[in-house]
Amino acid sequence: MDLKKINFITHNYFFNSQVLNIDLIDSGLINKTYIIEHLNNGKKSKFILQCLSNIFESHDIVNTNHKLITDHIEKKINNNQLYFDNHRWEVPSLIRCQSNNLFTFSFDSEFWRAMVYIDNTFGFDILEDKKIAHQVGIGLAKFHLSCSDLDYKKFENSIQNFHNIKHFINQFNMIRKNYNFMKLDEKVNRRVQNLIFSISNHIAYVELILGYLKKTSIEHSVIHGDPKLSNFLFDIQSKYVVSLIDLDTVSSGYLLTDLADCIRSICNLAGEDPDRIDNVSFDINSFNYFLKGYFSISDQKGDYRFGLLPEFIYMIIVELTIRFLNDFLQSNRYFKIKYKTHNLYRAEVQFQLLSSFVTKIPALSNSLHEIGISSNPTFVSDVQKIV
Repeated sequence: MDLKKINFITHNYFFNSQVLNIDLIDSGLINKTYIIEHLNNGKKSKFILQCLSNIFESHDIVNTNHKLITDHIEKKINNNQLYFDNHRWEVPSLIRCQSNNLFTFSFDSEFWRAMVYIDNTFGFDILEDKKIAHQVGIGLAKFHLSCSDLDYKKFENSIQNFHNIKHFINQFNMIRKNYNFMKLDEKVNRRVQNLIFSISNHIAYVELILGYLKKTSIEHSVIHGDPKLSNFLFDIQSKYVVSLIDLDTVSSGYLLTDLADCIRSICNLAGEDPDRIDNVSFDINSFNYFLKGYFSISDQKGDYRFGLLPEFIYMIIVELTIRFLNDFLQSNRYFKIKYKTHNLYRAEVQFQLLSSFVTKIPALSNSLHEIGISSNPTFVSDVQKIV
């Protein structure tokens, strides 16, 4: 951590600031993020300071999308238009830099921005309580409903081909065709080949699902894009969701993509980076608690789209598996790593989750039926033939 650099950037955002403490937030896979405690004009407070990754199409697009959605939700909060419950709901609004009056400060070939710190909150990397899954469902539904009247066409994609699984499949096929696997360590090569062999049939089936989706008329909505468990903030006392943060991936897309990615995250009780891969499984109880929470706020059970939720969960886990594998084989360009084979291990974790999920599809479909959502009966048998 370069304390001199962080101090310099902080003083550009706040002229009369004295930095007291700097904490690194280590859960993100893309940006470098810090909590800065400082004296600003003699008053102690905190804010978020973040170094934006170079994976984005444009830092201006990221900030424009971010401000568009936070302004929209803030206006509703200020006008008392959010009648979900009596709990607070907050957004991580951007802070203008005092030295340039912009939302981004450029320094040493890096782009930095500051955001409001949401006080008296905490987060989870791993689900510790099934009741938290219920609260996550409520939180995601609040976010979706808050944005339901916001025109998704106003958003530009901040990351090229984000959640375009067909793109990642094509990338996977190209890498597999051209990659020199002999340069890998023998043990690592064996792991890679096992994963390629195991995921290939799943990829073929995902392409069939994509063909079916092209024939349907599922509308786009404003989506978060990355509603994993660690992006929800909880009230420190009552443990209800206060905010959904990390809005860099907000865009237009399928609402089911958000639900599927959130479910993928919370239902892996071992977490994204478990000590033992054998501990990874898909927890159906967490899924049930999430569903009850989501539909306690969102009255959309009759919408036919939700019957495709099992397919979307399946696709998002396949997508993450090949994205992590692709990134490993491309020298870890996208996701931050702590060791050389980190993204390979992440891919193996997602495949382990996929293998468990496939066995839970019948129970998952029953859970949907119990709340009045009809799923595709052939999906269960089709996927299990692959296994």
